[in-house]
Amino acid sequence: MAVPWLVVGKLVLNNLDTIIGVVKPAFTRKKVEALSTQTDLLNQQIAELQAAASNNAEQIASLAAQIKELVVALEQATADALAERSATRRIAFAALGVSVVAAMLVITSFVLR
Repeated sequence: MAVPWLVVGKLVLNNLDTIIGVVKPAFTRKKVEALSTQTDLLNQQIAELQAAASNNAEQIASLAAQIKELVVALEQATADALAERSATRRIAFAALGVSVVAAMLVITSFVLR
């Protein structure tokens, strides 16, 4: 049973360069010798980083809006649950009162016989 794992391990190790190349970030990585092309490369990398940062900021803003909606929904659900609990408590007290009155009536009916 260890043989298939060895085959998979060898396959992964043989293709490690390809796997790492696919997994690497999409940012520009090049070594440049000339100063003018190095400046162009740096400008391109800065533009890519700025685009990634603005994309992250948009996603964070979207997540923040979703969290805000979630908090509002939780607050509304809490208010609804509190109102339902209060109504249930009132009904329970009314039922308790009715049962006490019924018990008193039963007791008095047995005593008066």
